[in-house]
Amino acid sequence: MRLGVRLLFGAFAASALLASTKPALADESDPADPTLLAPNRLQTGFAAMTRPVGIAEFNVGVLTLPGAEVCTQQNGGCKEGDYVFSLEGWEVYRWSRRWAFGAGLLVGLVPTARPPQPPDAIPRDHTRSYFTFEGVLRYYAFVGERFESWIGPVGGLVVVADRFQVVDGNDDRALLGPQGVTLRTEGGTLGIGAGMAYGLGKHWAMVGSLRFSEWFLRWTPARDPLGAQSSLSGQNTALVLNFGISYRASL
Repeated sequence: MRLGVRLLFGAFAASALLASTKPALADESDPADPTLLAPNRLQTGFAAMTRPVGIAEFNVGVLTLPGAEVCTQQNGGCKEGDYVFSLEGWEVYRWSRRWAFGAGLLVGLVPTARPPQPPDAIPRDHTRSYFTFEGVLRYYAFVGERFESWIGPVGGLVVVADRFQVVDGNDDRALLGPQGVTLRTEGGTLGIGAGMAYGLGKHWAMVGSLRFSEWFLRWTPARDPLGAQSSLSGQNTALVLNFGISYRASL
């Protein structure tokens, strides 16, 4: 009788031990054998993130101002809309799998809009450039092993620089004072952005994003002594589409 009780107790203890150790192998890593990993630790790529990550992004794209009235003379007429080649870079700190924040710079060069000058104006070359410094808060709605996507608000500062340069090929005499003047118009930006990343390796990924924002510039355009004015003023809608590459490292 005592032998039967002992055998029954031993079988119960063995089954309890097996029941307690079996899920441990499925859910936890065995410190004695690092090759035995839990299923959630067998993920790779973006989904395997367990520590904060620093991300550096470098992009090329197009900045568009579809409804902007681009004017450089009070009576010289305007051009509606502008399309600009842009370069930008972002630094992002991602503290969890779902959330990240960062800041970036954009430089827009070679605009396409060329407002006409009135016939009585002094002939000058006009160049224009755009500069933004914005912050972003990202929520990663989807995180897979090779692909992820995010959405979030953006906002910051914008500067529009108009450069007017006197160039007269028929007169090589030196002019008194500078031959050009730069008018800068500052303002704020507020909008929303969305983006994606496709993993190319452990640290590298191909990225793309689309941002929609409103620019709030001064309503009265600045003017120079010869009557030229800053090309943009008031509220303007801006769209930025870009693609690039990113480098990420665990912190």
